[in-house]
Amino acid sequence: MIVSEKNIGTNMKIGDVIVQSAKVCLLRIPLTHPFVISLGTQYSYEGVILELHAGDITGYGEGSTIAQITGETPYAIFDTVCYIIESLKNRAYGGFEDLISDIGRSIYANSTAKNAIDIAAHDLIAKSWNLHLTSMLGGTLKELPTSFTISLGSVEESISALDSYKGMKARIIKVKVGNDPDLDIRRIKAISERLGEIPFFADANQGYNLQNAIRVGKVLNDAGALFFEQPMEKHSHDQLRFLRTQTGIPIMLDESISTPHDVVESIVRESADLINVKLVKSGGIRNSMKALAVAQAYGMDAMVGCMTESKLGIATSLAVSSSMSNVKYTDLDGFHSIAAQPFEGGVEYENGLNRPVAGTGLACISRLPEIKNV
Repeated sequence: MIVSEKNIGTNMKIGDVIVQSAKVCLLRIPLTHPFVISLGTQYSYEGVILELHAGDITGYGEGSTIAQITGETPYAIFDTVCYIIESLKNRAYGGFEDLISDIGRSIYANSTAKNAIDIAAHDLIAKSWNLHLTSMLGGTLKELPTSFTISLGSVEESISALDSYKGMKARIIKVKVGNDPDLDIRRIKAISERLGEIPFFADANQGYNLQNAIRVGKVLNDAGALFFEQPMEKHSHDQLRFLRTQTGIPIMLDESISTPHDVVESIVRESADLINVKLVKSGGIRNSMKALAVAQAYGMDAMVGCMTESKLGIATSLAVSSSMSNVKYTDLDGFHSIAAQPFEGGVEYENGLNRPVAGTGLACISRLPEIKNV
């Protein structure tokens, strides 16, 4: 349902496009099943949708996160988007770099709120230029495999989730770990024995200390996992570097990575083999691509991930993934568990692959009027 809504007059100019008004909505939609990770449990999708109106063209943006990762709550994101949009009134920008720089200066942090505005501006301009966003970013529209996530739970619940994903023709499996290393080890072994040819990796969301990260990392290495994502606290670069020498499993950093500087730090301090870039952590399309470009310059491969997001957010992340050659993995399954979709189009899923929908901008169709009282 729509929890809160606000209309704002803007009279803002981006290039030759005049944005007359904006509409900000806070949505709350139940999930089909709880999403359980070491940082907590999520029972509903709570996302902020931004509309930017320029004549008969509307650009859509989305901001959805969990407070433990970006430090933002849904109402805070709503208020911050409104605050930033108010600060942009009557301003003119030659292009995205000027606009995104001004958004960055308008308030400290608040990357999810900034992400919503960044996406909406890109969607609007791509539509005005009659281009798909992927093409505007320099990429090629293509289908990409996505991982599917097994939440924390019992061995039996994990196997049941795996069987469901195998029925969906999943091509990569992500296993959430990080609470109980003994249970996690049993789950990893049980899952890996039933995967067949499907590759997998594990994500601890910072849940382990060094001792337990080494224990679980060795099991993952023996089981042939692709990599071990964010095993320890995001600032523990020295311990992460030591972990890399002890287990043999490649280490991917997620919560540690928000800015290009974070990428450089992980490389200089030798704490990562790969990085996971999420638009909500970076503050949007432009900043996420800068982080990916820094990794690419150092020869580091990456994954583009997501939160629990609608097809709009997933389509945006897919466009970024298709525009940077060092993105080797995508973890873009976040829309599957939302009980009612705020958008249609954008992205289609089939047989383990996300496929962008052809059209202009993000090619998403709003269903907001239909979910007012979901």
